[in-house]
Amino acid sequence: MERQNRLLTILATVLLVLVAIAVFAKKPEKDAGDPDAPAQRDLFEIEADAVQSLTLVNASGTLSFAKAEGVWKMTAPREIAVDERRVTEIVDRISDLKVQEKGFDGALADFGLDEAARVTVTVGTGEGKSLTLYVGRDAPVGYRGYVAESAEGPALLASSRVSELVKRTPDDFRSKEPWKLSTGSARRIRIEDAGGTVVLRKDDHGWWLGDDGHRAATEAVDEWLSRASLLRAESFLDGVDPAAVGLASPTTSIVVEDDAGTHTLRLGQRDEAGVAAQTDAGLVRLGADGSDLVKLDGWVAEGLVPIRRAQLDGLDITLGPKTAQFTRGDGGWLDAQGAETPLADALLAALEAAKADRTGEPVALTETWGSITLKEGGDRSEGLLIGQELPAGGRAAKDAAGGPAYRLPAESLSALNAVVP
Repeated sequence: MERQNRLLTILATVLLVLVAIAVFAKKPEKDAGDPDAPAQRDLFEIEADAVQSLTLVNASGTLSFAKAEGVWKMTAPREIAVDERRVTEIVDRISDLKVQEKGFDGALADFGLDEAARVTVTVGTGEGKSLTLYVGRDAPVGYRGYVAESAEGPALLASSRVSELVKRTPDDFRSKEPWKLSTGSARRIRIEDAGGTVVLRKDDHGWWLGDDGHRAATEAVDEWLSRASLLRAESFLDGVDPAAVGLASPTTSIVVEDDAGTHTLRLGQRDEAGVAAQTDAGLVRLGADGSDLVKLDGWVAEGLVPIRRAQLDGLDITLGPKTAQFTRGDGGWLDAQGAETPLADALLAALEAAKADRTGEPVALTETWGSITLKEGGDRSEGLLIGQELPAGGRAAKDAAGGPAYRLPAESLSALNAVVP
């Protein structure tokens, strides 16, 4: 009897194990939108981030890509920079691809999977693992496509289209960025044309014209850098003689220095539609926005000094015999006696509205009549020195951070004077 009980216990245990396997084992997935759809499964067990190489082969040639230090580059048919998004979207699509369990009968040519029509896609990981997929045409219904796991088939219906990504030319993958600017770290810009040369320089106090010129308008420089960073090549001019497009000895060049290095555009023949250019990416044709970057004037700042309100913790002003000092408290600005006052905000508003005349006749600062200091904590500050009256009206003024003296118009000075008690 005891032996019979042990046998029954063993049989019950085996039965429980078989039930668990049946319940928890991974089953082919069904299309959630159609319970009658054929079961499907993952095509590859691979993580997109693990892919280090990609090769596309079709009847017309081979395209190869490799990832080095996290950056994708084309290695064949030539080594060039690429639009990485074009590569990663292939890797992402394949890593997420599912296929129906049951293949199709019929000739591979019916699905665009014959040798003449298909694209052979091979992805490799850093561990030496390699996986190959054969991509055919798109399915006539739904956003799906035909693929095969071997050259002999059968054709399988994939959960997404792949052909639109892999049936591209080398130029489709090339980066159309003529340069890769780091606009936030740009520190020097040089624009040279037959009409002259402009140099813009950045330091801790903002942008300046050259090494000893006037303050430049930050908004103008930022807007220019934004347009420069969005510049794109419309076509590539591989094999074109530079002399044929005015680039044998170009007279126009734009150079930007940033933390990533030095980036150069040399511009050649121009017309209403665009301009030929020698770029970091090679010889290309840019749109009309390439020529628009050749800006030689309109850089001079109209404002007096940069006012970064969120960083200010002190404000001192002297206008002739009148002097005022303000410090930032917990609830607002305080005067020299520690009382809350609205005068500091009124003075800052007047400073923001004040205009400088930096483009008129040159002036010299021969005496000091007043000064304005904007304190930003520690030793950092922006300042303005105000000097003698000028025959043309107003007073001489000079930025404490550098640059030559200029004229402070009488109306701007009057607006400041009206605020200081």
